[in-house]
Amino acid sequence: MTFVEDLKYQIKYSTPILKLVVINIGVFISLGLVNLVLFLTNIKFEFISSFLLLSSDPHHFLHTPWTLFSYQFIHTGFIHLLFNMMTLYFIGQLFTDFFKRTDAWRVYLLGGLTGGLLYVASYSLFPVFSNHNGTLEGASGGIIAILFATATYAPNVRIALFGIFHVRLVWLALGYLFLDLISIPSGNSGGHIAHIGGALFGFIFARYRQGTLQVKLFDTFSTKKPDERKFKIKVHAHNETKQNTYNKSSNSSSSPTQEEIDIILDKISKNGYEKLSKQEKDILFKASQD
Repeated sequence: MTFVEDLKYQIKYSTPILKLVVINIGVFISLGLVNLVLFLTNIKFEFISSFLLLSSDPHHFLHTPWTLFSYQFIHTGFIHLLFNMMTLYFIGQLFTDFFKRTDAWRVYLLGGLTGGLLYVASYSLFPVFSNHNGTLEGASGGIIAILFATATYAPNVRIALFGIFHVRLVWLALGYLFLDLISIPSGNSGGHIAHIGGALFGFIFARYRQGTLQVKLFDTFSTKKPDERKFKIKVHAHNETKQNTYNKSSNSSSSPTQEEIDIILDKISKNGYEKLSKQEKDILFKASQD
């Protein structure tokens, strides 16, 4: 198998999160080459800002509605791309432990869309933005949506920041939101507002998956209703009877039971995902795919 064939195989059978990372990197490289050609040929044409970035000008937006989606894959700076893709990859791994893999596409795209709409609306509603226009770029809105969906669904999961500081996922998500709120007056106001829109969508989506909210829009993207999910997060005291039941049934090749999943999720809430055994991770993964 050649390198190109191997690369195609890896992309075809990779997770949606990894595909999102690859698409973002591919778009960055492609647009970089386009800009190089335009520079060398001395053609003055703002292709990216005119047709791919989301404009805060409602009139321009109405003529380029596709930018609600295209802006989510545009990064004009390498550091911006690097930070976003690292965050998307690591948070995305947690996300796919609690949601269906295909939900990653929904939350990323619709979270970014919500952030984009809030961005455009803010420039029309708030006096501080009067006579000011800007453009929005980057995957941050969709990434924040994935983060908040995971943190809402599994708030007590612990992650290790920089491999040292152990913090619950809910506090990390709220920390992001707080920094965005206080940073609005400091610069990149539109970007921070879009992050808030993404966070709001992620929260609503997780509540929908938990069955506490009914959202008809989401039903059009899913063949299962929330109450048909195989498991939900439940945090409660250790129950020895459940543990015995889990030990007896965990070797079964059949689909994991709700009881098994509850026990594993209890363990995550107390000790963190990294403390699970390979067998427990496999059971949780299998349940998320059913």
